[in-house]
Amino acid sequence: PLAERHAQEDVVRLLNELFTFLTEIVFKHGGMVDKFIGDCVMAVFGVPDEEDDDAQRAALAALEMIDWLEAGNAKWAHEFGRELQLGIGINTGTAIVGNLGSSKRMEFTAIGDTVNIAARLEMLAKPGQILISGATREDLDDEDFELADLGLRDITGRREQIQLYELREEA
Repeated sequence: PLAERHAQEDVVRLLNELFTFLTEIVFKHGGMVDKFIGDCVMAVFGVPDEEDDDAQRAALAALEMIDWLEAGNAKWAHEFGRELQLGIGINTGTAIVGNLGSSKRMEFTAIGDTVNIAARLEMLAKPGQILISGATREDLDDEDFELADLGLRDITGRREQIQLYELREEA
């Protein structure tokens, strides 16, 4: 809707501002921004070296993104007459990380089933919602987070259902 009602330069400026803050949050929590896909940010944790608290740091980054968006929205509502919304998906597992592409253009990225599930969770997430997989939930410290069990869900492109949880806020 923003692109339809505002000059392209204004939309690019807003997205760059959004991406700047989201990137800083990812970096603050020890993650790496893999890429920007349209108006989405794909971040990975545990690259290049896996740590015991990768899921914890990803969850904290997601919560901070949702909190930060409230402040950003106050500004953007004034400038654009509209607030932005984030839905976040987090999955934990193994991915292939490296250069992918052609001899003319390569891109450093993460690929695999783990990445696909995270992308599907992001698409399922409602505005302001953080969805995590059962695999991520297993790696989180229950004392630090409030989680709601959403049960088993069908995920596009998967034969087996995935256990989903909503990460609501720090406990």
